[in-house]
Amino acid sequence: MAQRVVVLSSQLITTLSALAYLRWRGLWGTRLEVVSLYRDDLSHSTKAFQPLLQDLAAQDGHQCLFIQTPPDQFGELRLRAGDNVLIGPEPLKCSLLLLPRLDDREGQQMLHVYQASEVVELGESIGVETRMYSEQAQHNRIRALELVHRSPAMASVRLDPLVPFDRPVELLRLQEMLNICASFRRAFVDAEANLGPQVSGVLICLPYMRVPKWHVRLRLLGRSFGWRRAPGIENRAYFRRAISAALRPLQTDAPLRVQAHPKNATHHGLIERLLASLRPGRSWELLPADDPLEVRLLRGWFGVGSERWPVLGFGTNLLAAAVFLSPHHRGVGLCRPTEMGWWERCSDPWLNRREWRRSQHVRAVLTNLLDALDQLQAQ
Repeated sequence: MAQRVVVLSSQLITTLSALAYLRWRGLWGTRLEVVSLYRDDLSHSTKAFQPLLQDLAAQDGHQCLFIQTPPDQFGELRLRAGDNVLIGPEPLKCSLLLLPRLDDREGQQMLHVYQASEVVELGESIGVETRMYSEQAQHNRIRALELVHRSPAMASVRLDPLVPFDRPVELLRLQEMLNICASFRRAFVDAEANLGPQVSGVLICLPYMRVPKWHVRLRLLGRSFGWRRAPGIENRAYFRRAISAALRPLQTDAPLRVQAHPKNATHHGLIERLLASLRPGRSWELLPADDPLEVRLLRGWFGVGSERWPVLGFGTNLLAAAVFLSPHHRGVGLCRPTEMGWWERCSDPWLNRREWRRSQHVRAVLTNLLDALDQLQAQ
């Protein structure tokens, strides 16, 4: 009987990373179930990708199923044999459970629903070592990991990210990831023969931007009371300085395209006002949120001819860009303030604490990944 492997994934790049991990581990011919707890409009692993991913998994002998169910129903469901539907209350068993994170709500739900012989946290996006950007989130993660490791029901729990924070990337595993991405890219281009004219320019990938609604908020009997605030992006001064610093070395007439986070789809007006104040006269466009970043990269963001447009950003999506665009990965750069006075150097770790911590984390893992890609290219 084929080994049963379950993957939690709502993003195309996360699914590709899981396939590369199975190949690196030497696991072939499994019954592979890719579970998403989000609706189609919140999932990057859309149904259009599923036939391509199933064909890619079949190359390694995997029988791949895609299962989608909302989180509020997941705890009451099980897989019905021969179908992509979950029914019934009893727990499910599998040999290997692959999760982007062990400590978040989705990962905890999967741990409760599936009885796995081995559980592996692959990390976020392409497999980036998870780091939290607030004290409360860090405390919650430490506590969740302690509970998981102490649980007698867990036979084996491993943290196995592709891109660690403070140690070199495993080159053989990275090569498998590049091979998987290249195979999917070829299949994607063949499936979309008529791509049409491609948009060129500098691509900026924005992270999820918080838009607080309250200065002070109290909840009483199911109602909210407090001091409301005008809608505005949190840490917007930091974002302006970071984007300006990233654009400074580039030519002033380079067109600017901006990929907003899907969760900021209702905040495009605020993002446009943020961008308009950066460099008056620069041509820029806020791209629609219907295509995920991976699709734009697969369609050949680097434009026509020999011109290579850079990809800039703040979060872990930059690492996905580096892998998809290899061997042109040095065109991927981090947006972060560079020329700062004493006030910014002292205040950013406190006033812009979340974004400052994100910058420290992503800078370290991006440098680690780019160095590893350089080594593979030199071989």
